[in-house]
Amino acid sequence: MNNKMKAYLGKDYSNNHLRNFCRYWLKGLACKPAWEDTEECRAAYDAWRKENDLDCLYYDGDFKADTLMSTWTMIKWVAEFINRENGRKFTKSEADLKLLADDPDTYLPPDNELVQLLYKFLKLAELPCNYILLPDRNMNNDRYCFRRSAKFRMLYDQVPATLWHVFEKESLGMYFLDENGEVDEEKVTAWILREKLEMGFKKGIIKQSEVIPLAETISPRAGRRLTKKEEIKEALQYMIRFLRQRDRAQKMNKATPKAIKQLNRLFEVWGPYGGMIRTKNPVAWWTLCSEIYDETDTDKTVAIYLSGGEVFDYVIDPWFLVTMQIESGKIVDAAIERFKEWNDLGGYDYVDERGMRHGIGIHRDPDGLRKLFSEFMNSVCELGPYLTDPKAVYRSDAYGGMKKIRFKNNGKRGL
Repeated sequence: MNNKMKAYLGKDYSNNHLRNFCRYWLKGLACKPAWEDTEECRAAYDAWRKENDLDCLYYDGDFKADTLMSTWTMIKWVAEFINRENGRKFTKSEADLKLLADDPDTYLPPDNELVQLLYKFLKLAELPCNYILLPDRNMNNDRYCFRRSAKFRMLYDQVPATLWHVFEKESLGMYFLDENGEVDEEKVTAWILREKLEMGFKKGIIKQSEVIPLAETISPRAGRRLTKKEEIKEALQYMIRFLRQRDRAQKMNKATPKAIKQLNRLFEVWGPYGGMIRTKNPVAWWTLCSEIYDETDTDKTVAIYLSGGEVFDYVIDPWFLVTMQIESGKIVDAAIERFKEWNDLGGYDYVDERGMRHGIGIHRDPDGLRKLFSEFMNSVCELGPYLTDPKAVYRSDAYGGMKKIRFKNNGKRGL
């Protein structure tokens, strides 16, 4: 996925990530509609957010999108701690944002330990690893300041507080209730796994009692305004570590640029609805198949697999479920959702989106989805005869039918 900050700022993007965030907020402020609690103003705000809010930009305008860790909050707390002797306070106003964008070193000297940590955090905070999809858009504000019960809670978008309170029905757990009005822990766990937030728990054990705190002196259940150097330092170290781990987890099931090019080559043959390619030596090279499972205007989920026979009814090995992002008819990004293969016991092992292999027991697959898919695509597109000398090619249509087409080879490997 592209860096949406870079795309949003265009030529104003720089290698100074504090400056980037300040310019991003200034650009948004310049066109942000005035707020009144009316239907018209809410619609105008939603339209603005769709085009100017990084979380929405990363999730194609979905209003359930949210920033995982608040960047402005950390900028403000670090800047106010460093400038505490002169009592300087910072707000997210046009004047202060311009000040920090134009002269960051005066207020945040680059040789300061906290500033160095802040810049590491801000570099990561521009990337997809700092953006999530909530179960309900109202949870966005509640993660910062929860006001929906008798007890007022400031959570400051702090991840440990979020992960602790999703188990509490009187706070964020209200978004995960079962039919009896109790927190459904299976729903909570499914959301945490979907959003790849399990690194916020000790040894990855998803329980309220296992939430890792932001700092040694801060309970996971409490959001806290940070004013002490050691707490700010520990918090930044936690945030950097968390985002690095989440970035790696997100990339584990992302197709490589080479694999995306190979997918495009295959679908240029199959067409938009997939199809089937048979070979002249089906013993060595099984039939290559693809089926559409789901699609929207921008995404398409497909199964791609090898079938050990002339029809779909034989052994399938391997099998991949892939969600592809489509722009102007081209595949620009792809996530591998699941993989399965035939095992020696006459059944299937599968690897889930977290890279866990399920078969005889459950353990982390040593290769992971990204590598498994890359090896498969190289075998199909570079070594096999599917794109050079197939026996027959079939295209599926929008209604599930399949038609044999004439295959043309341009003299090169592939298309």
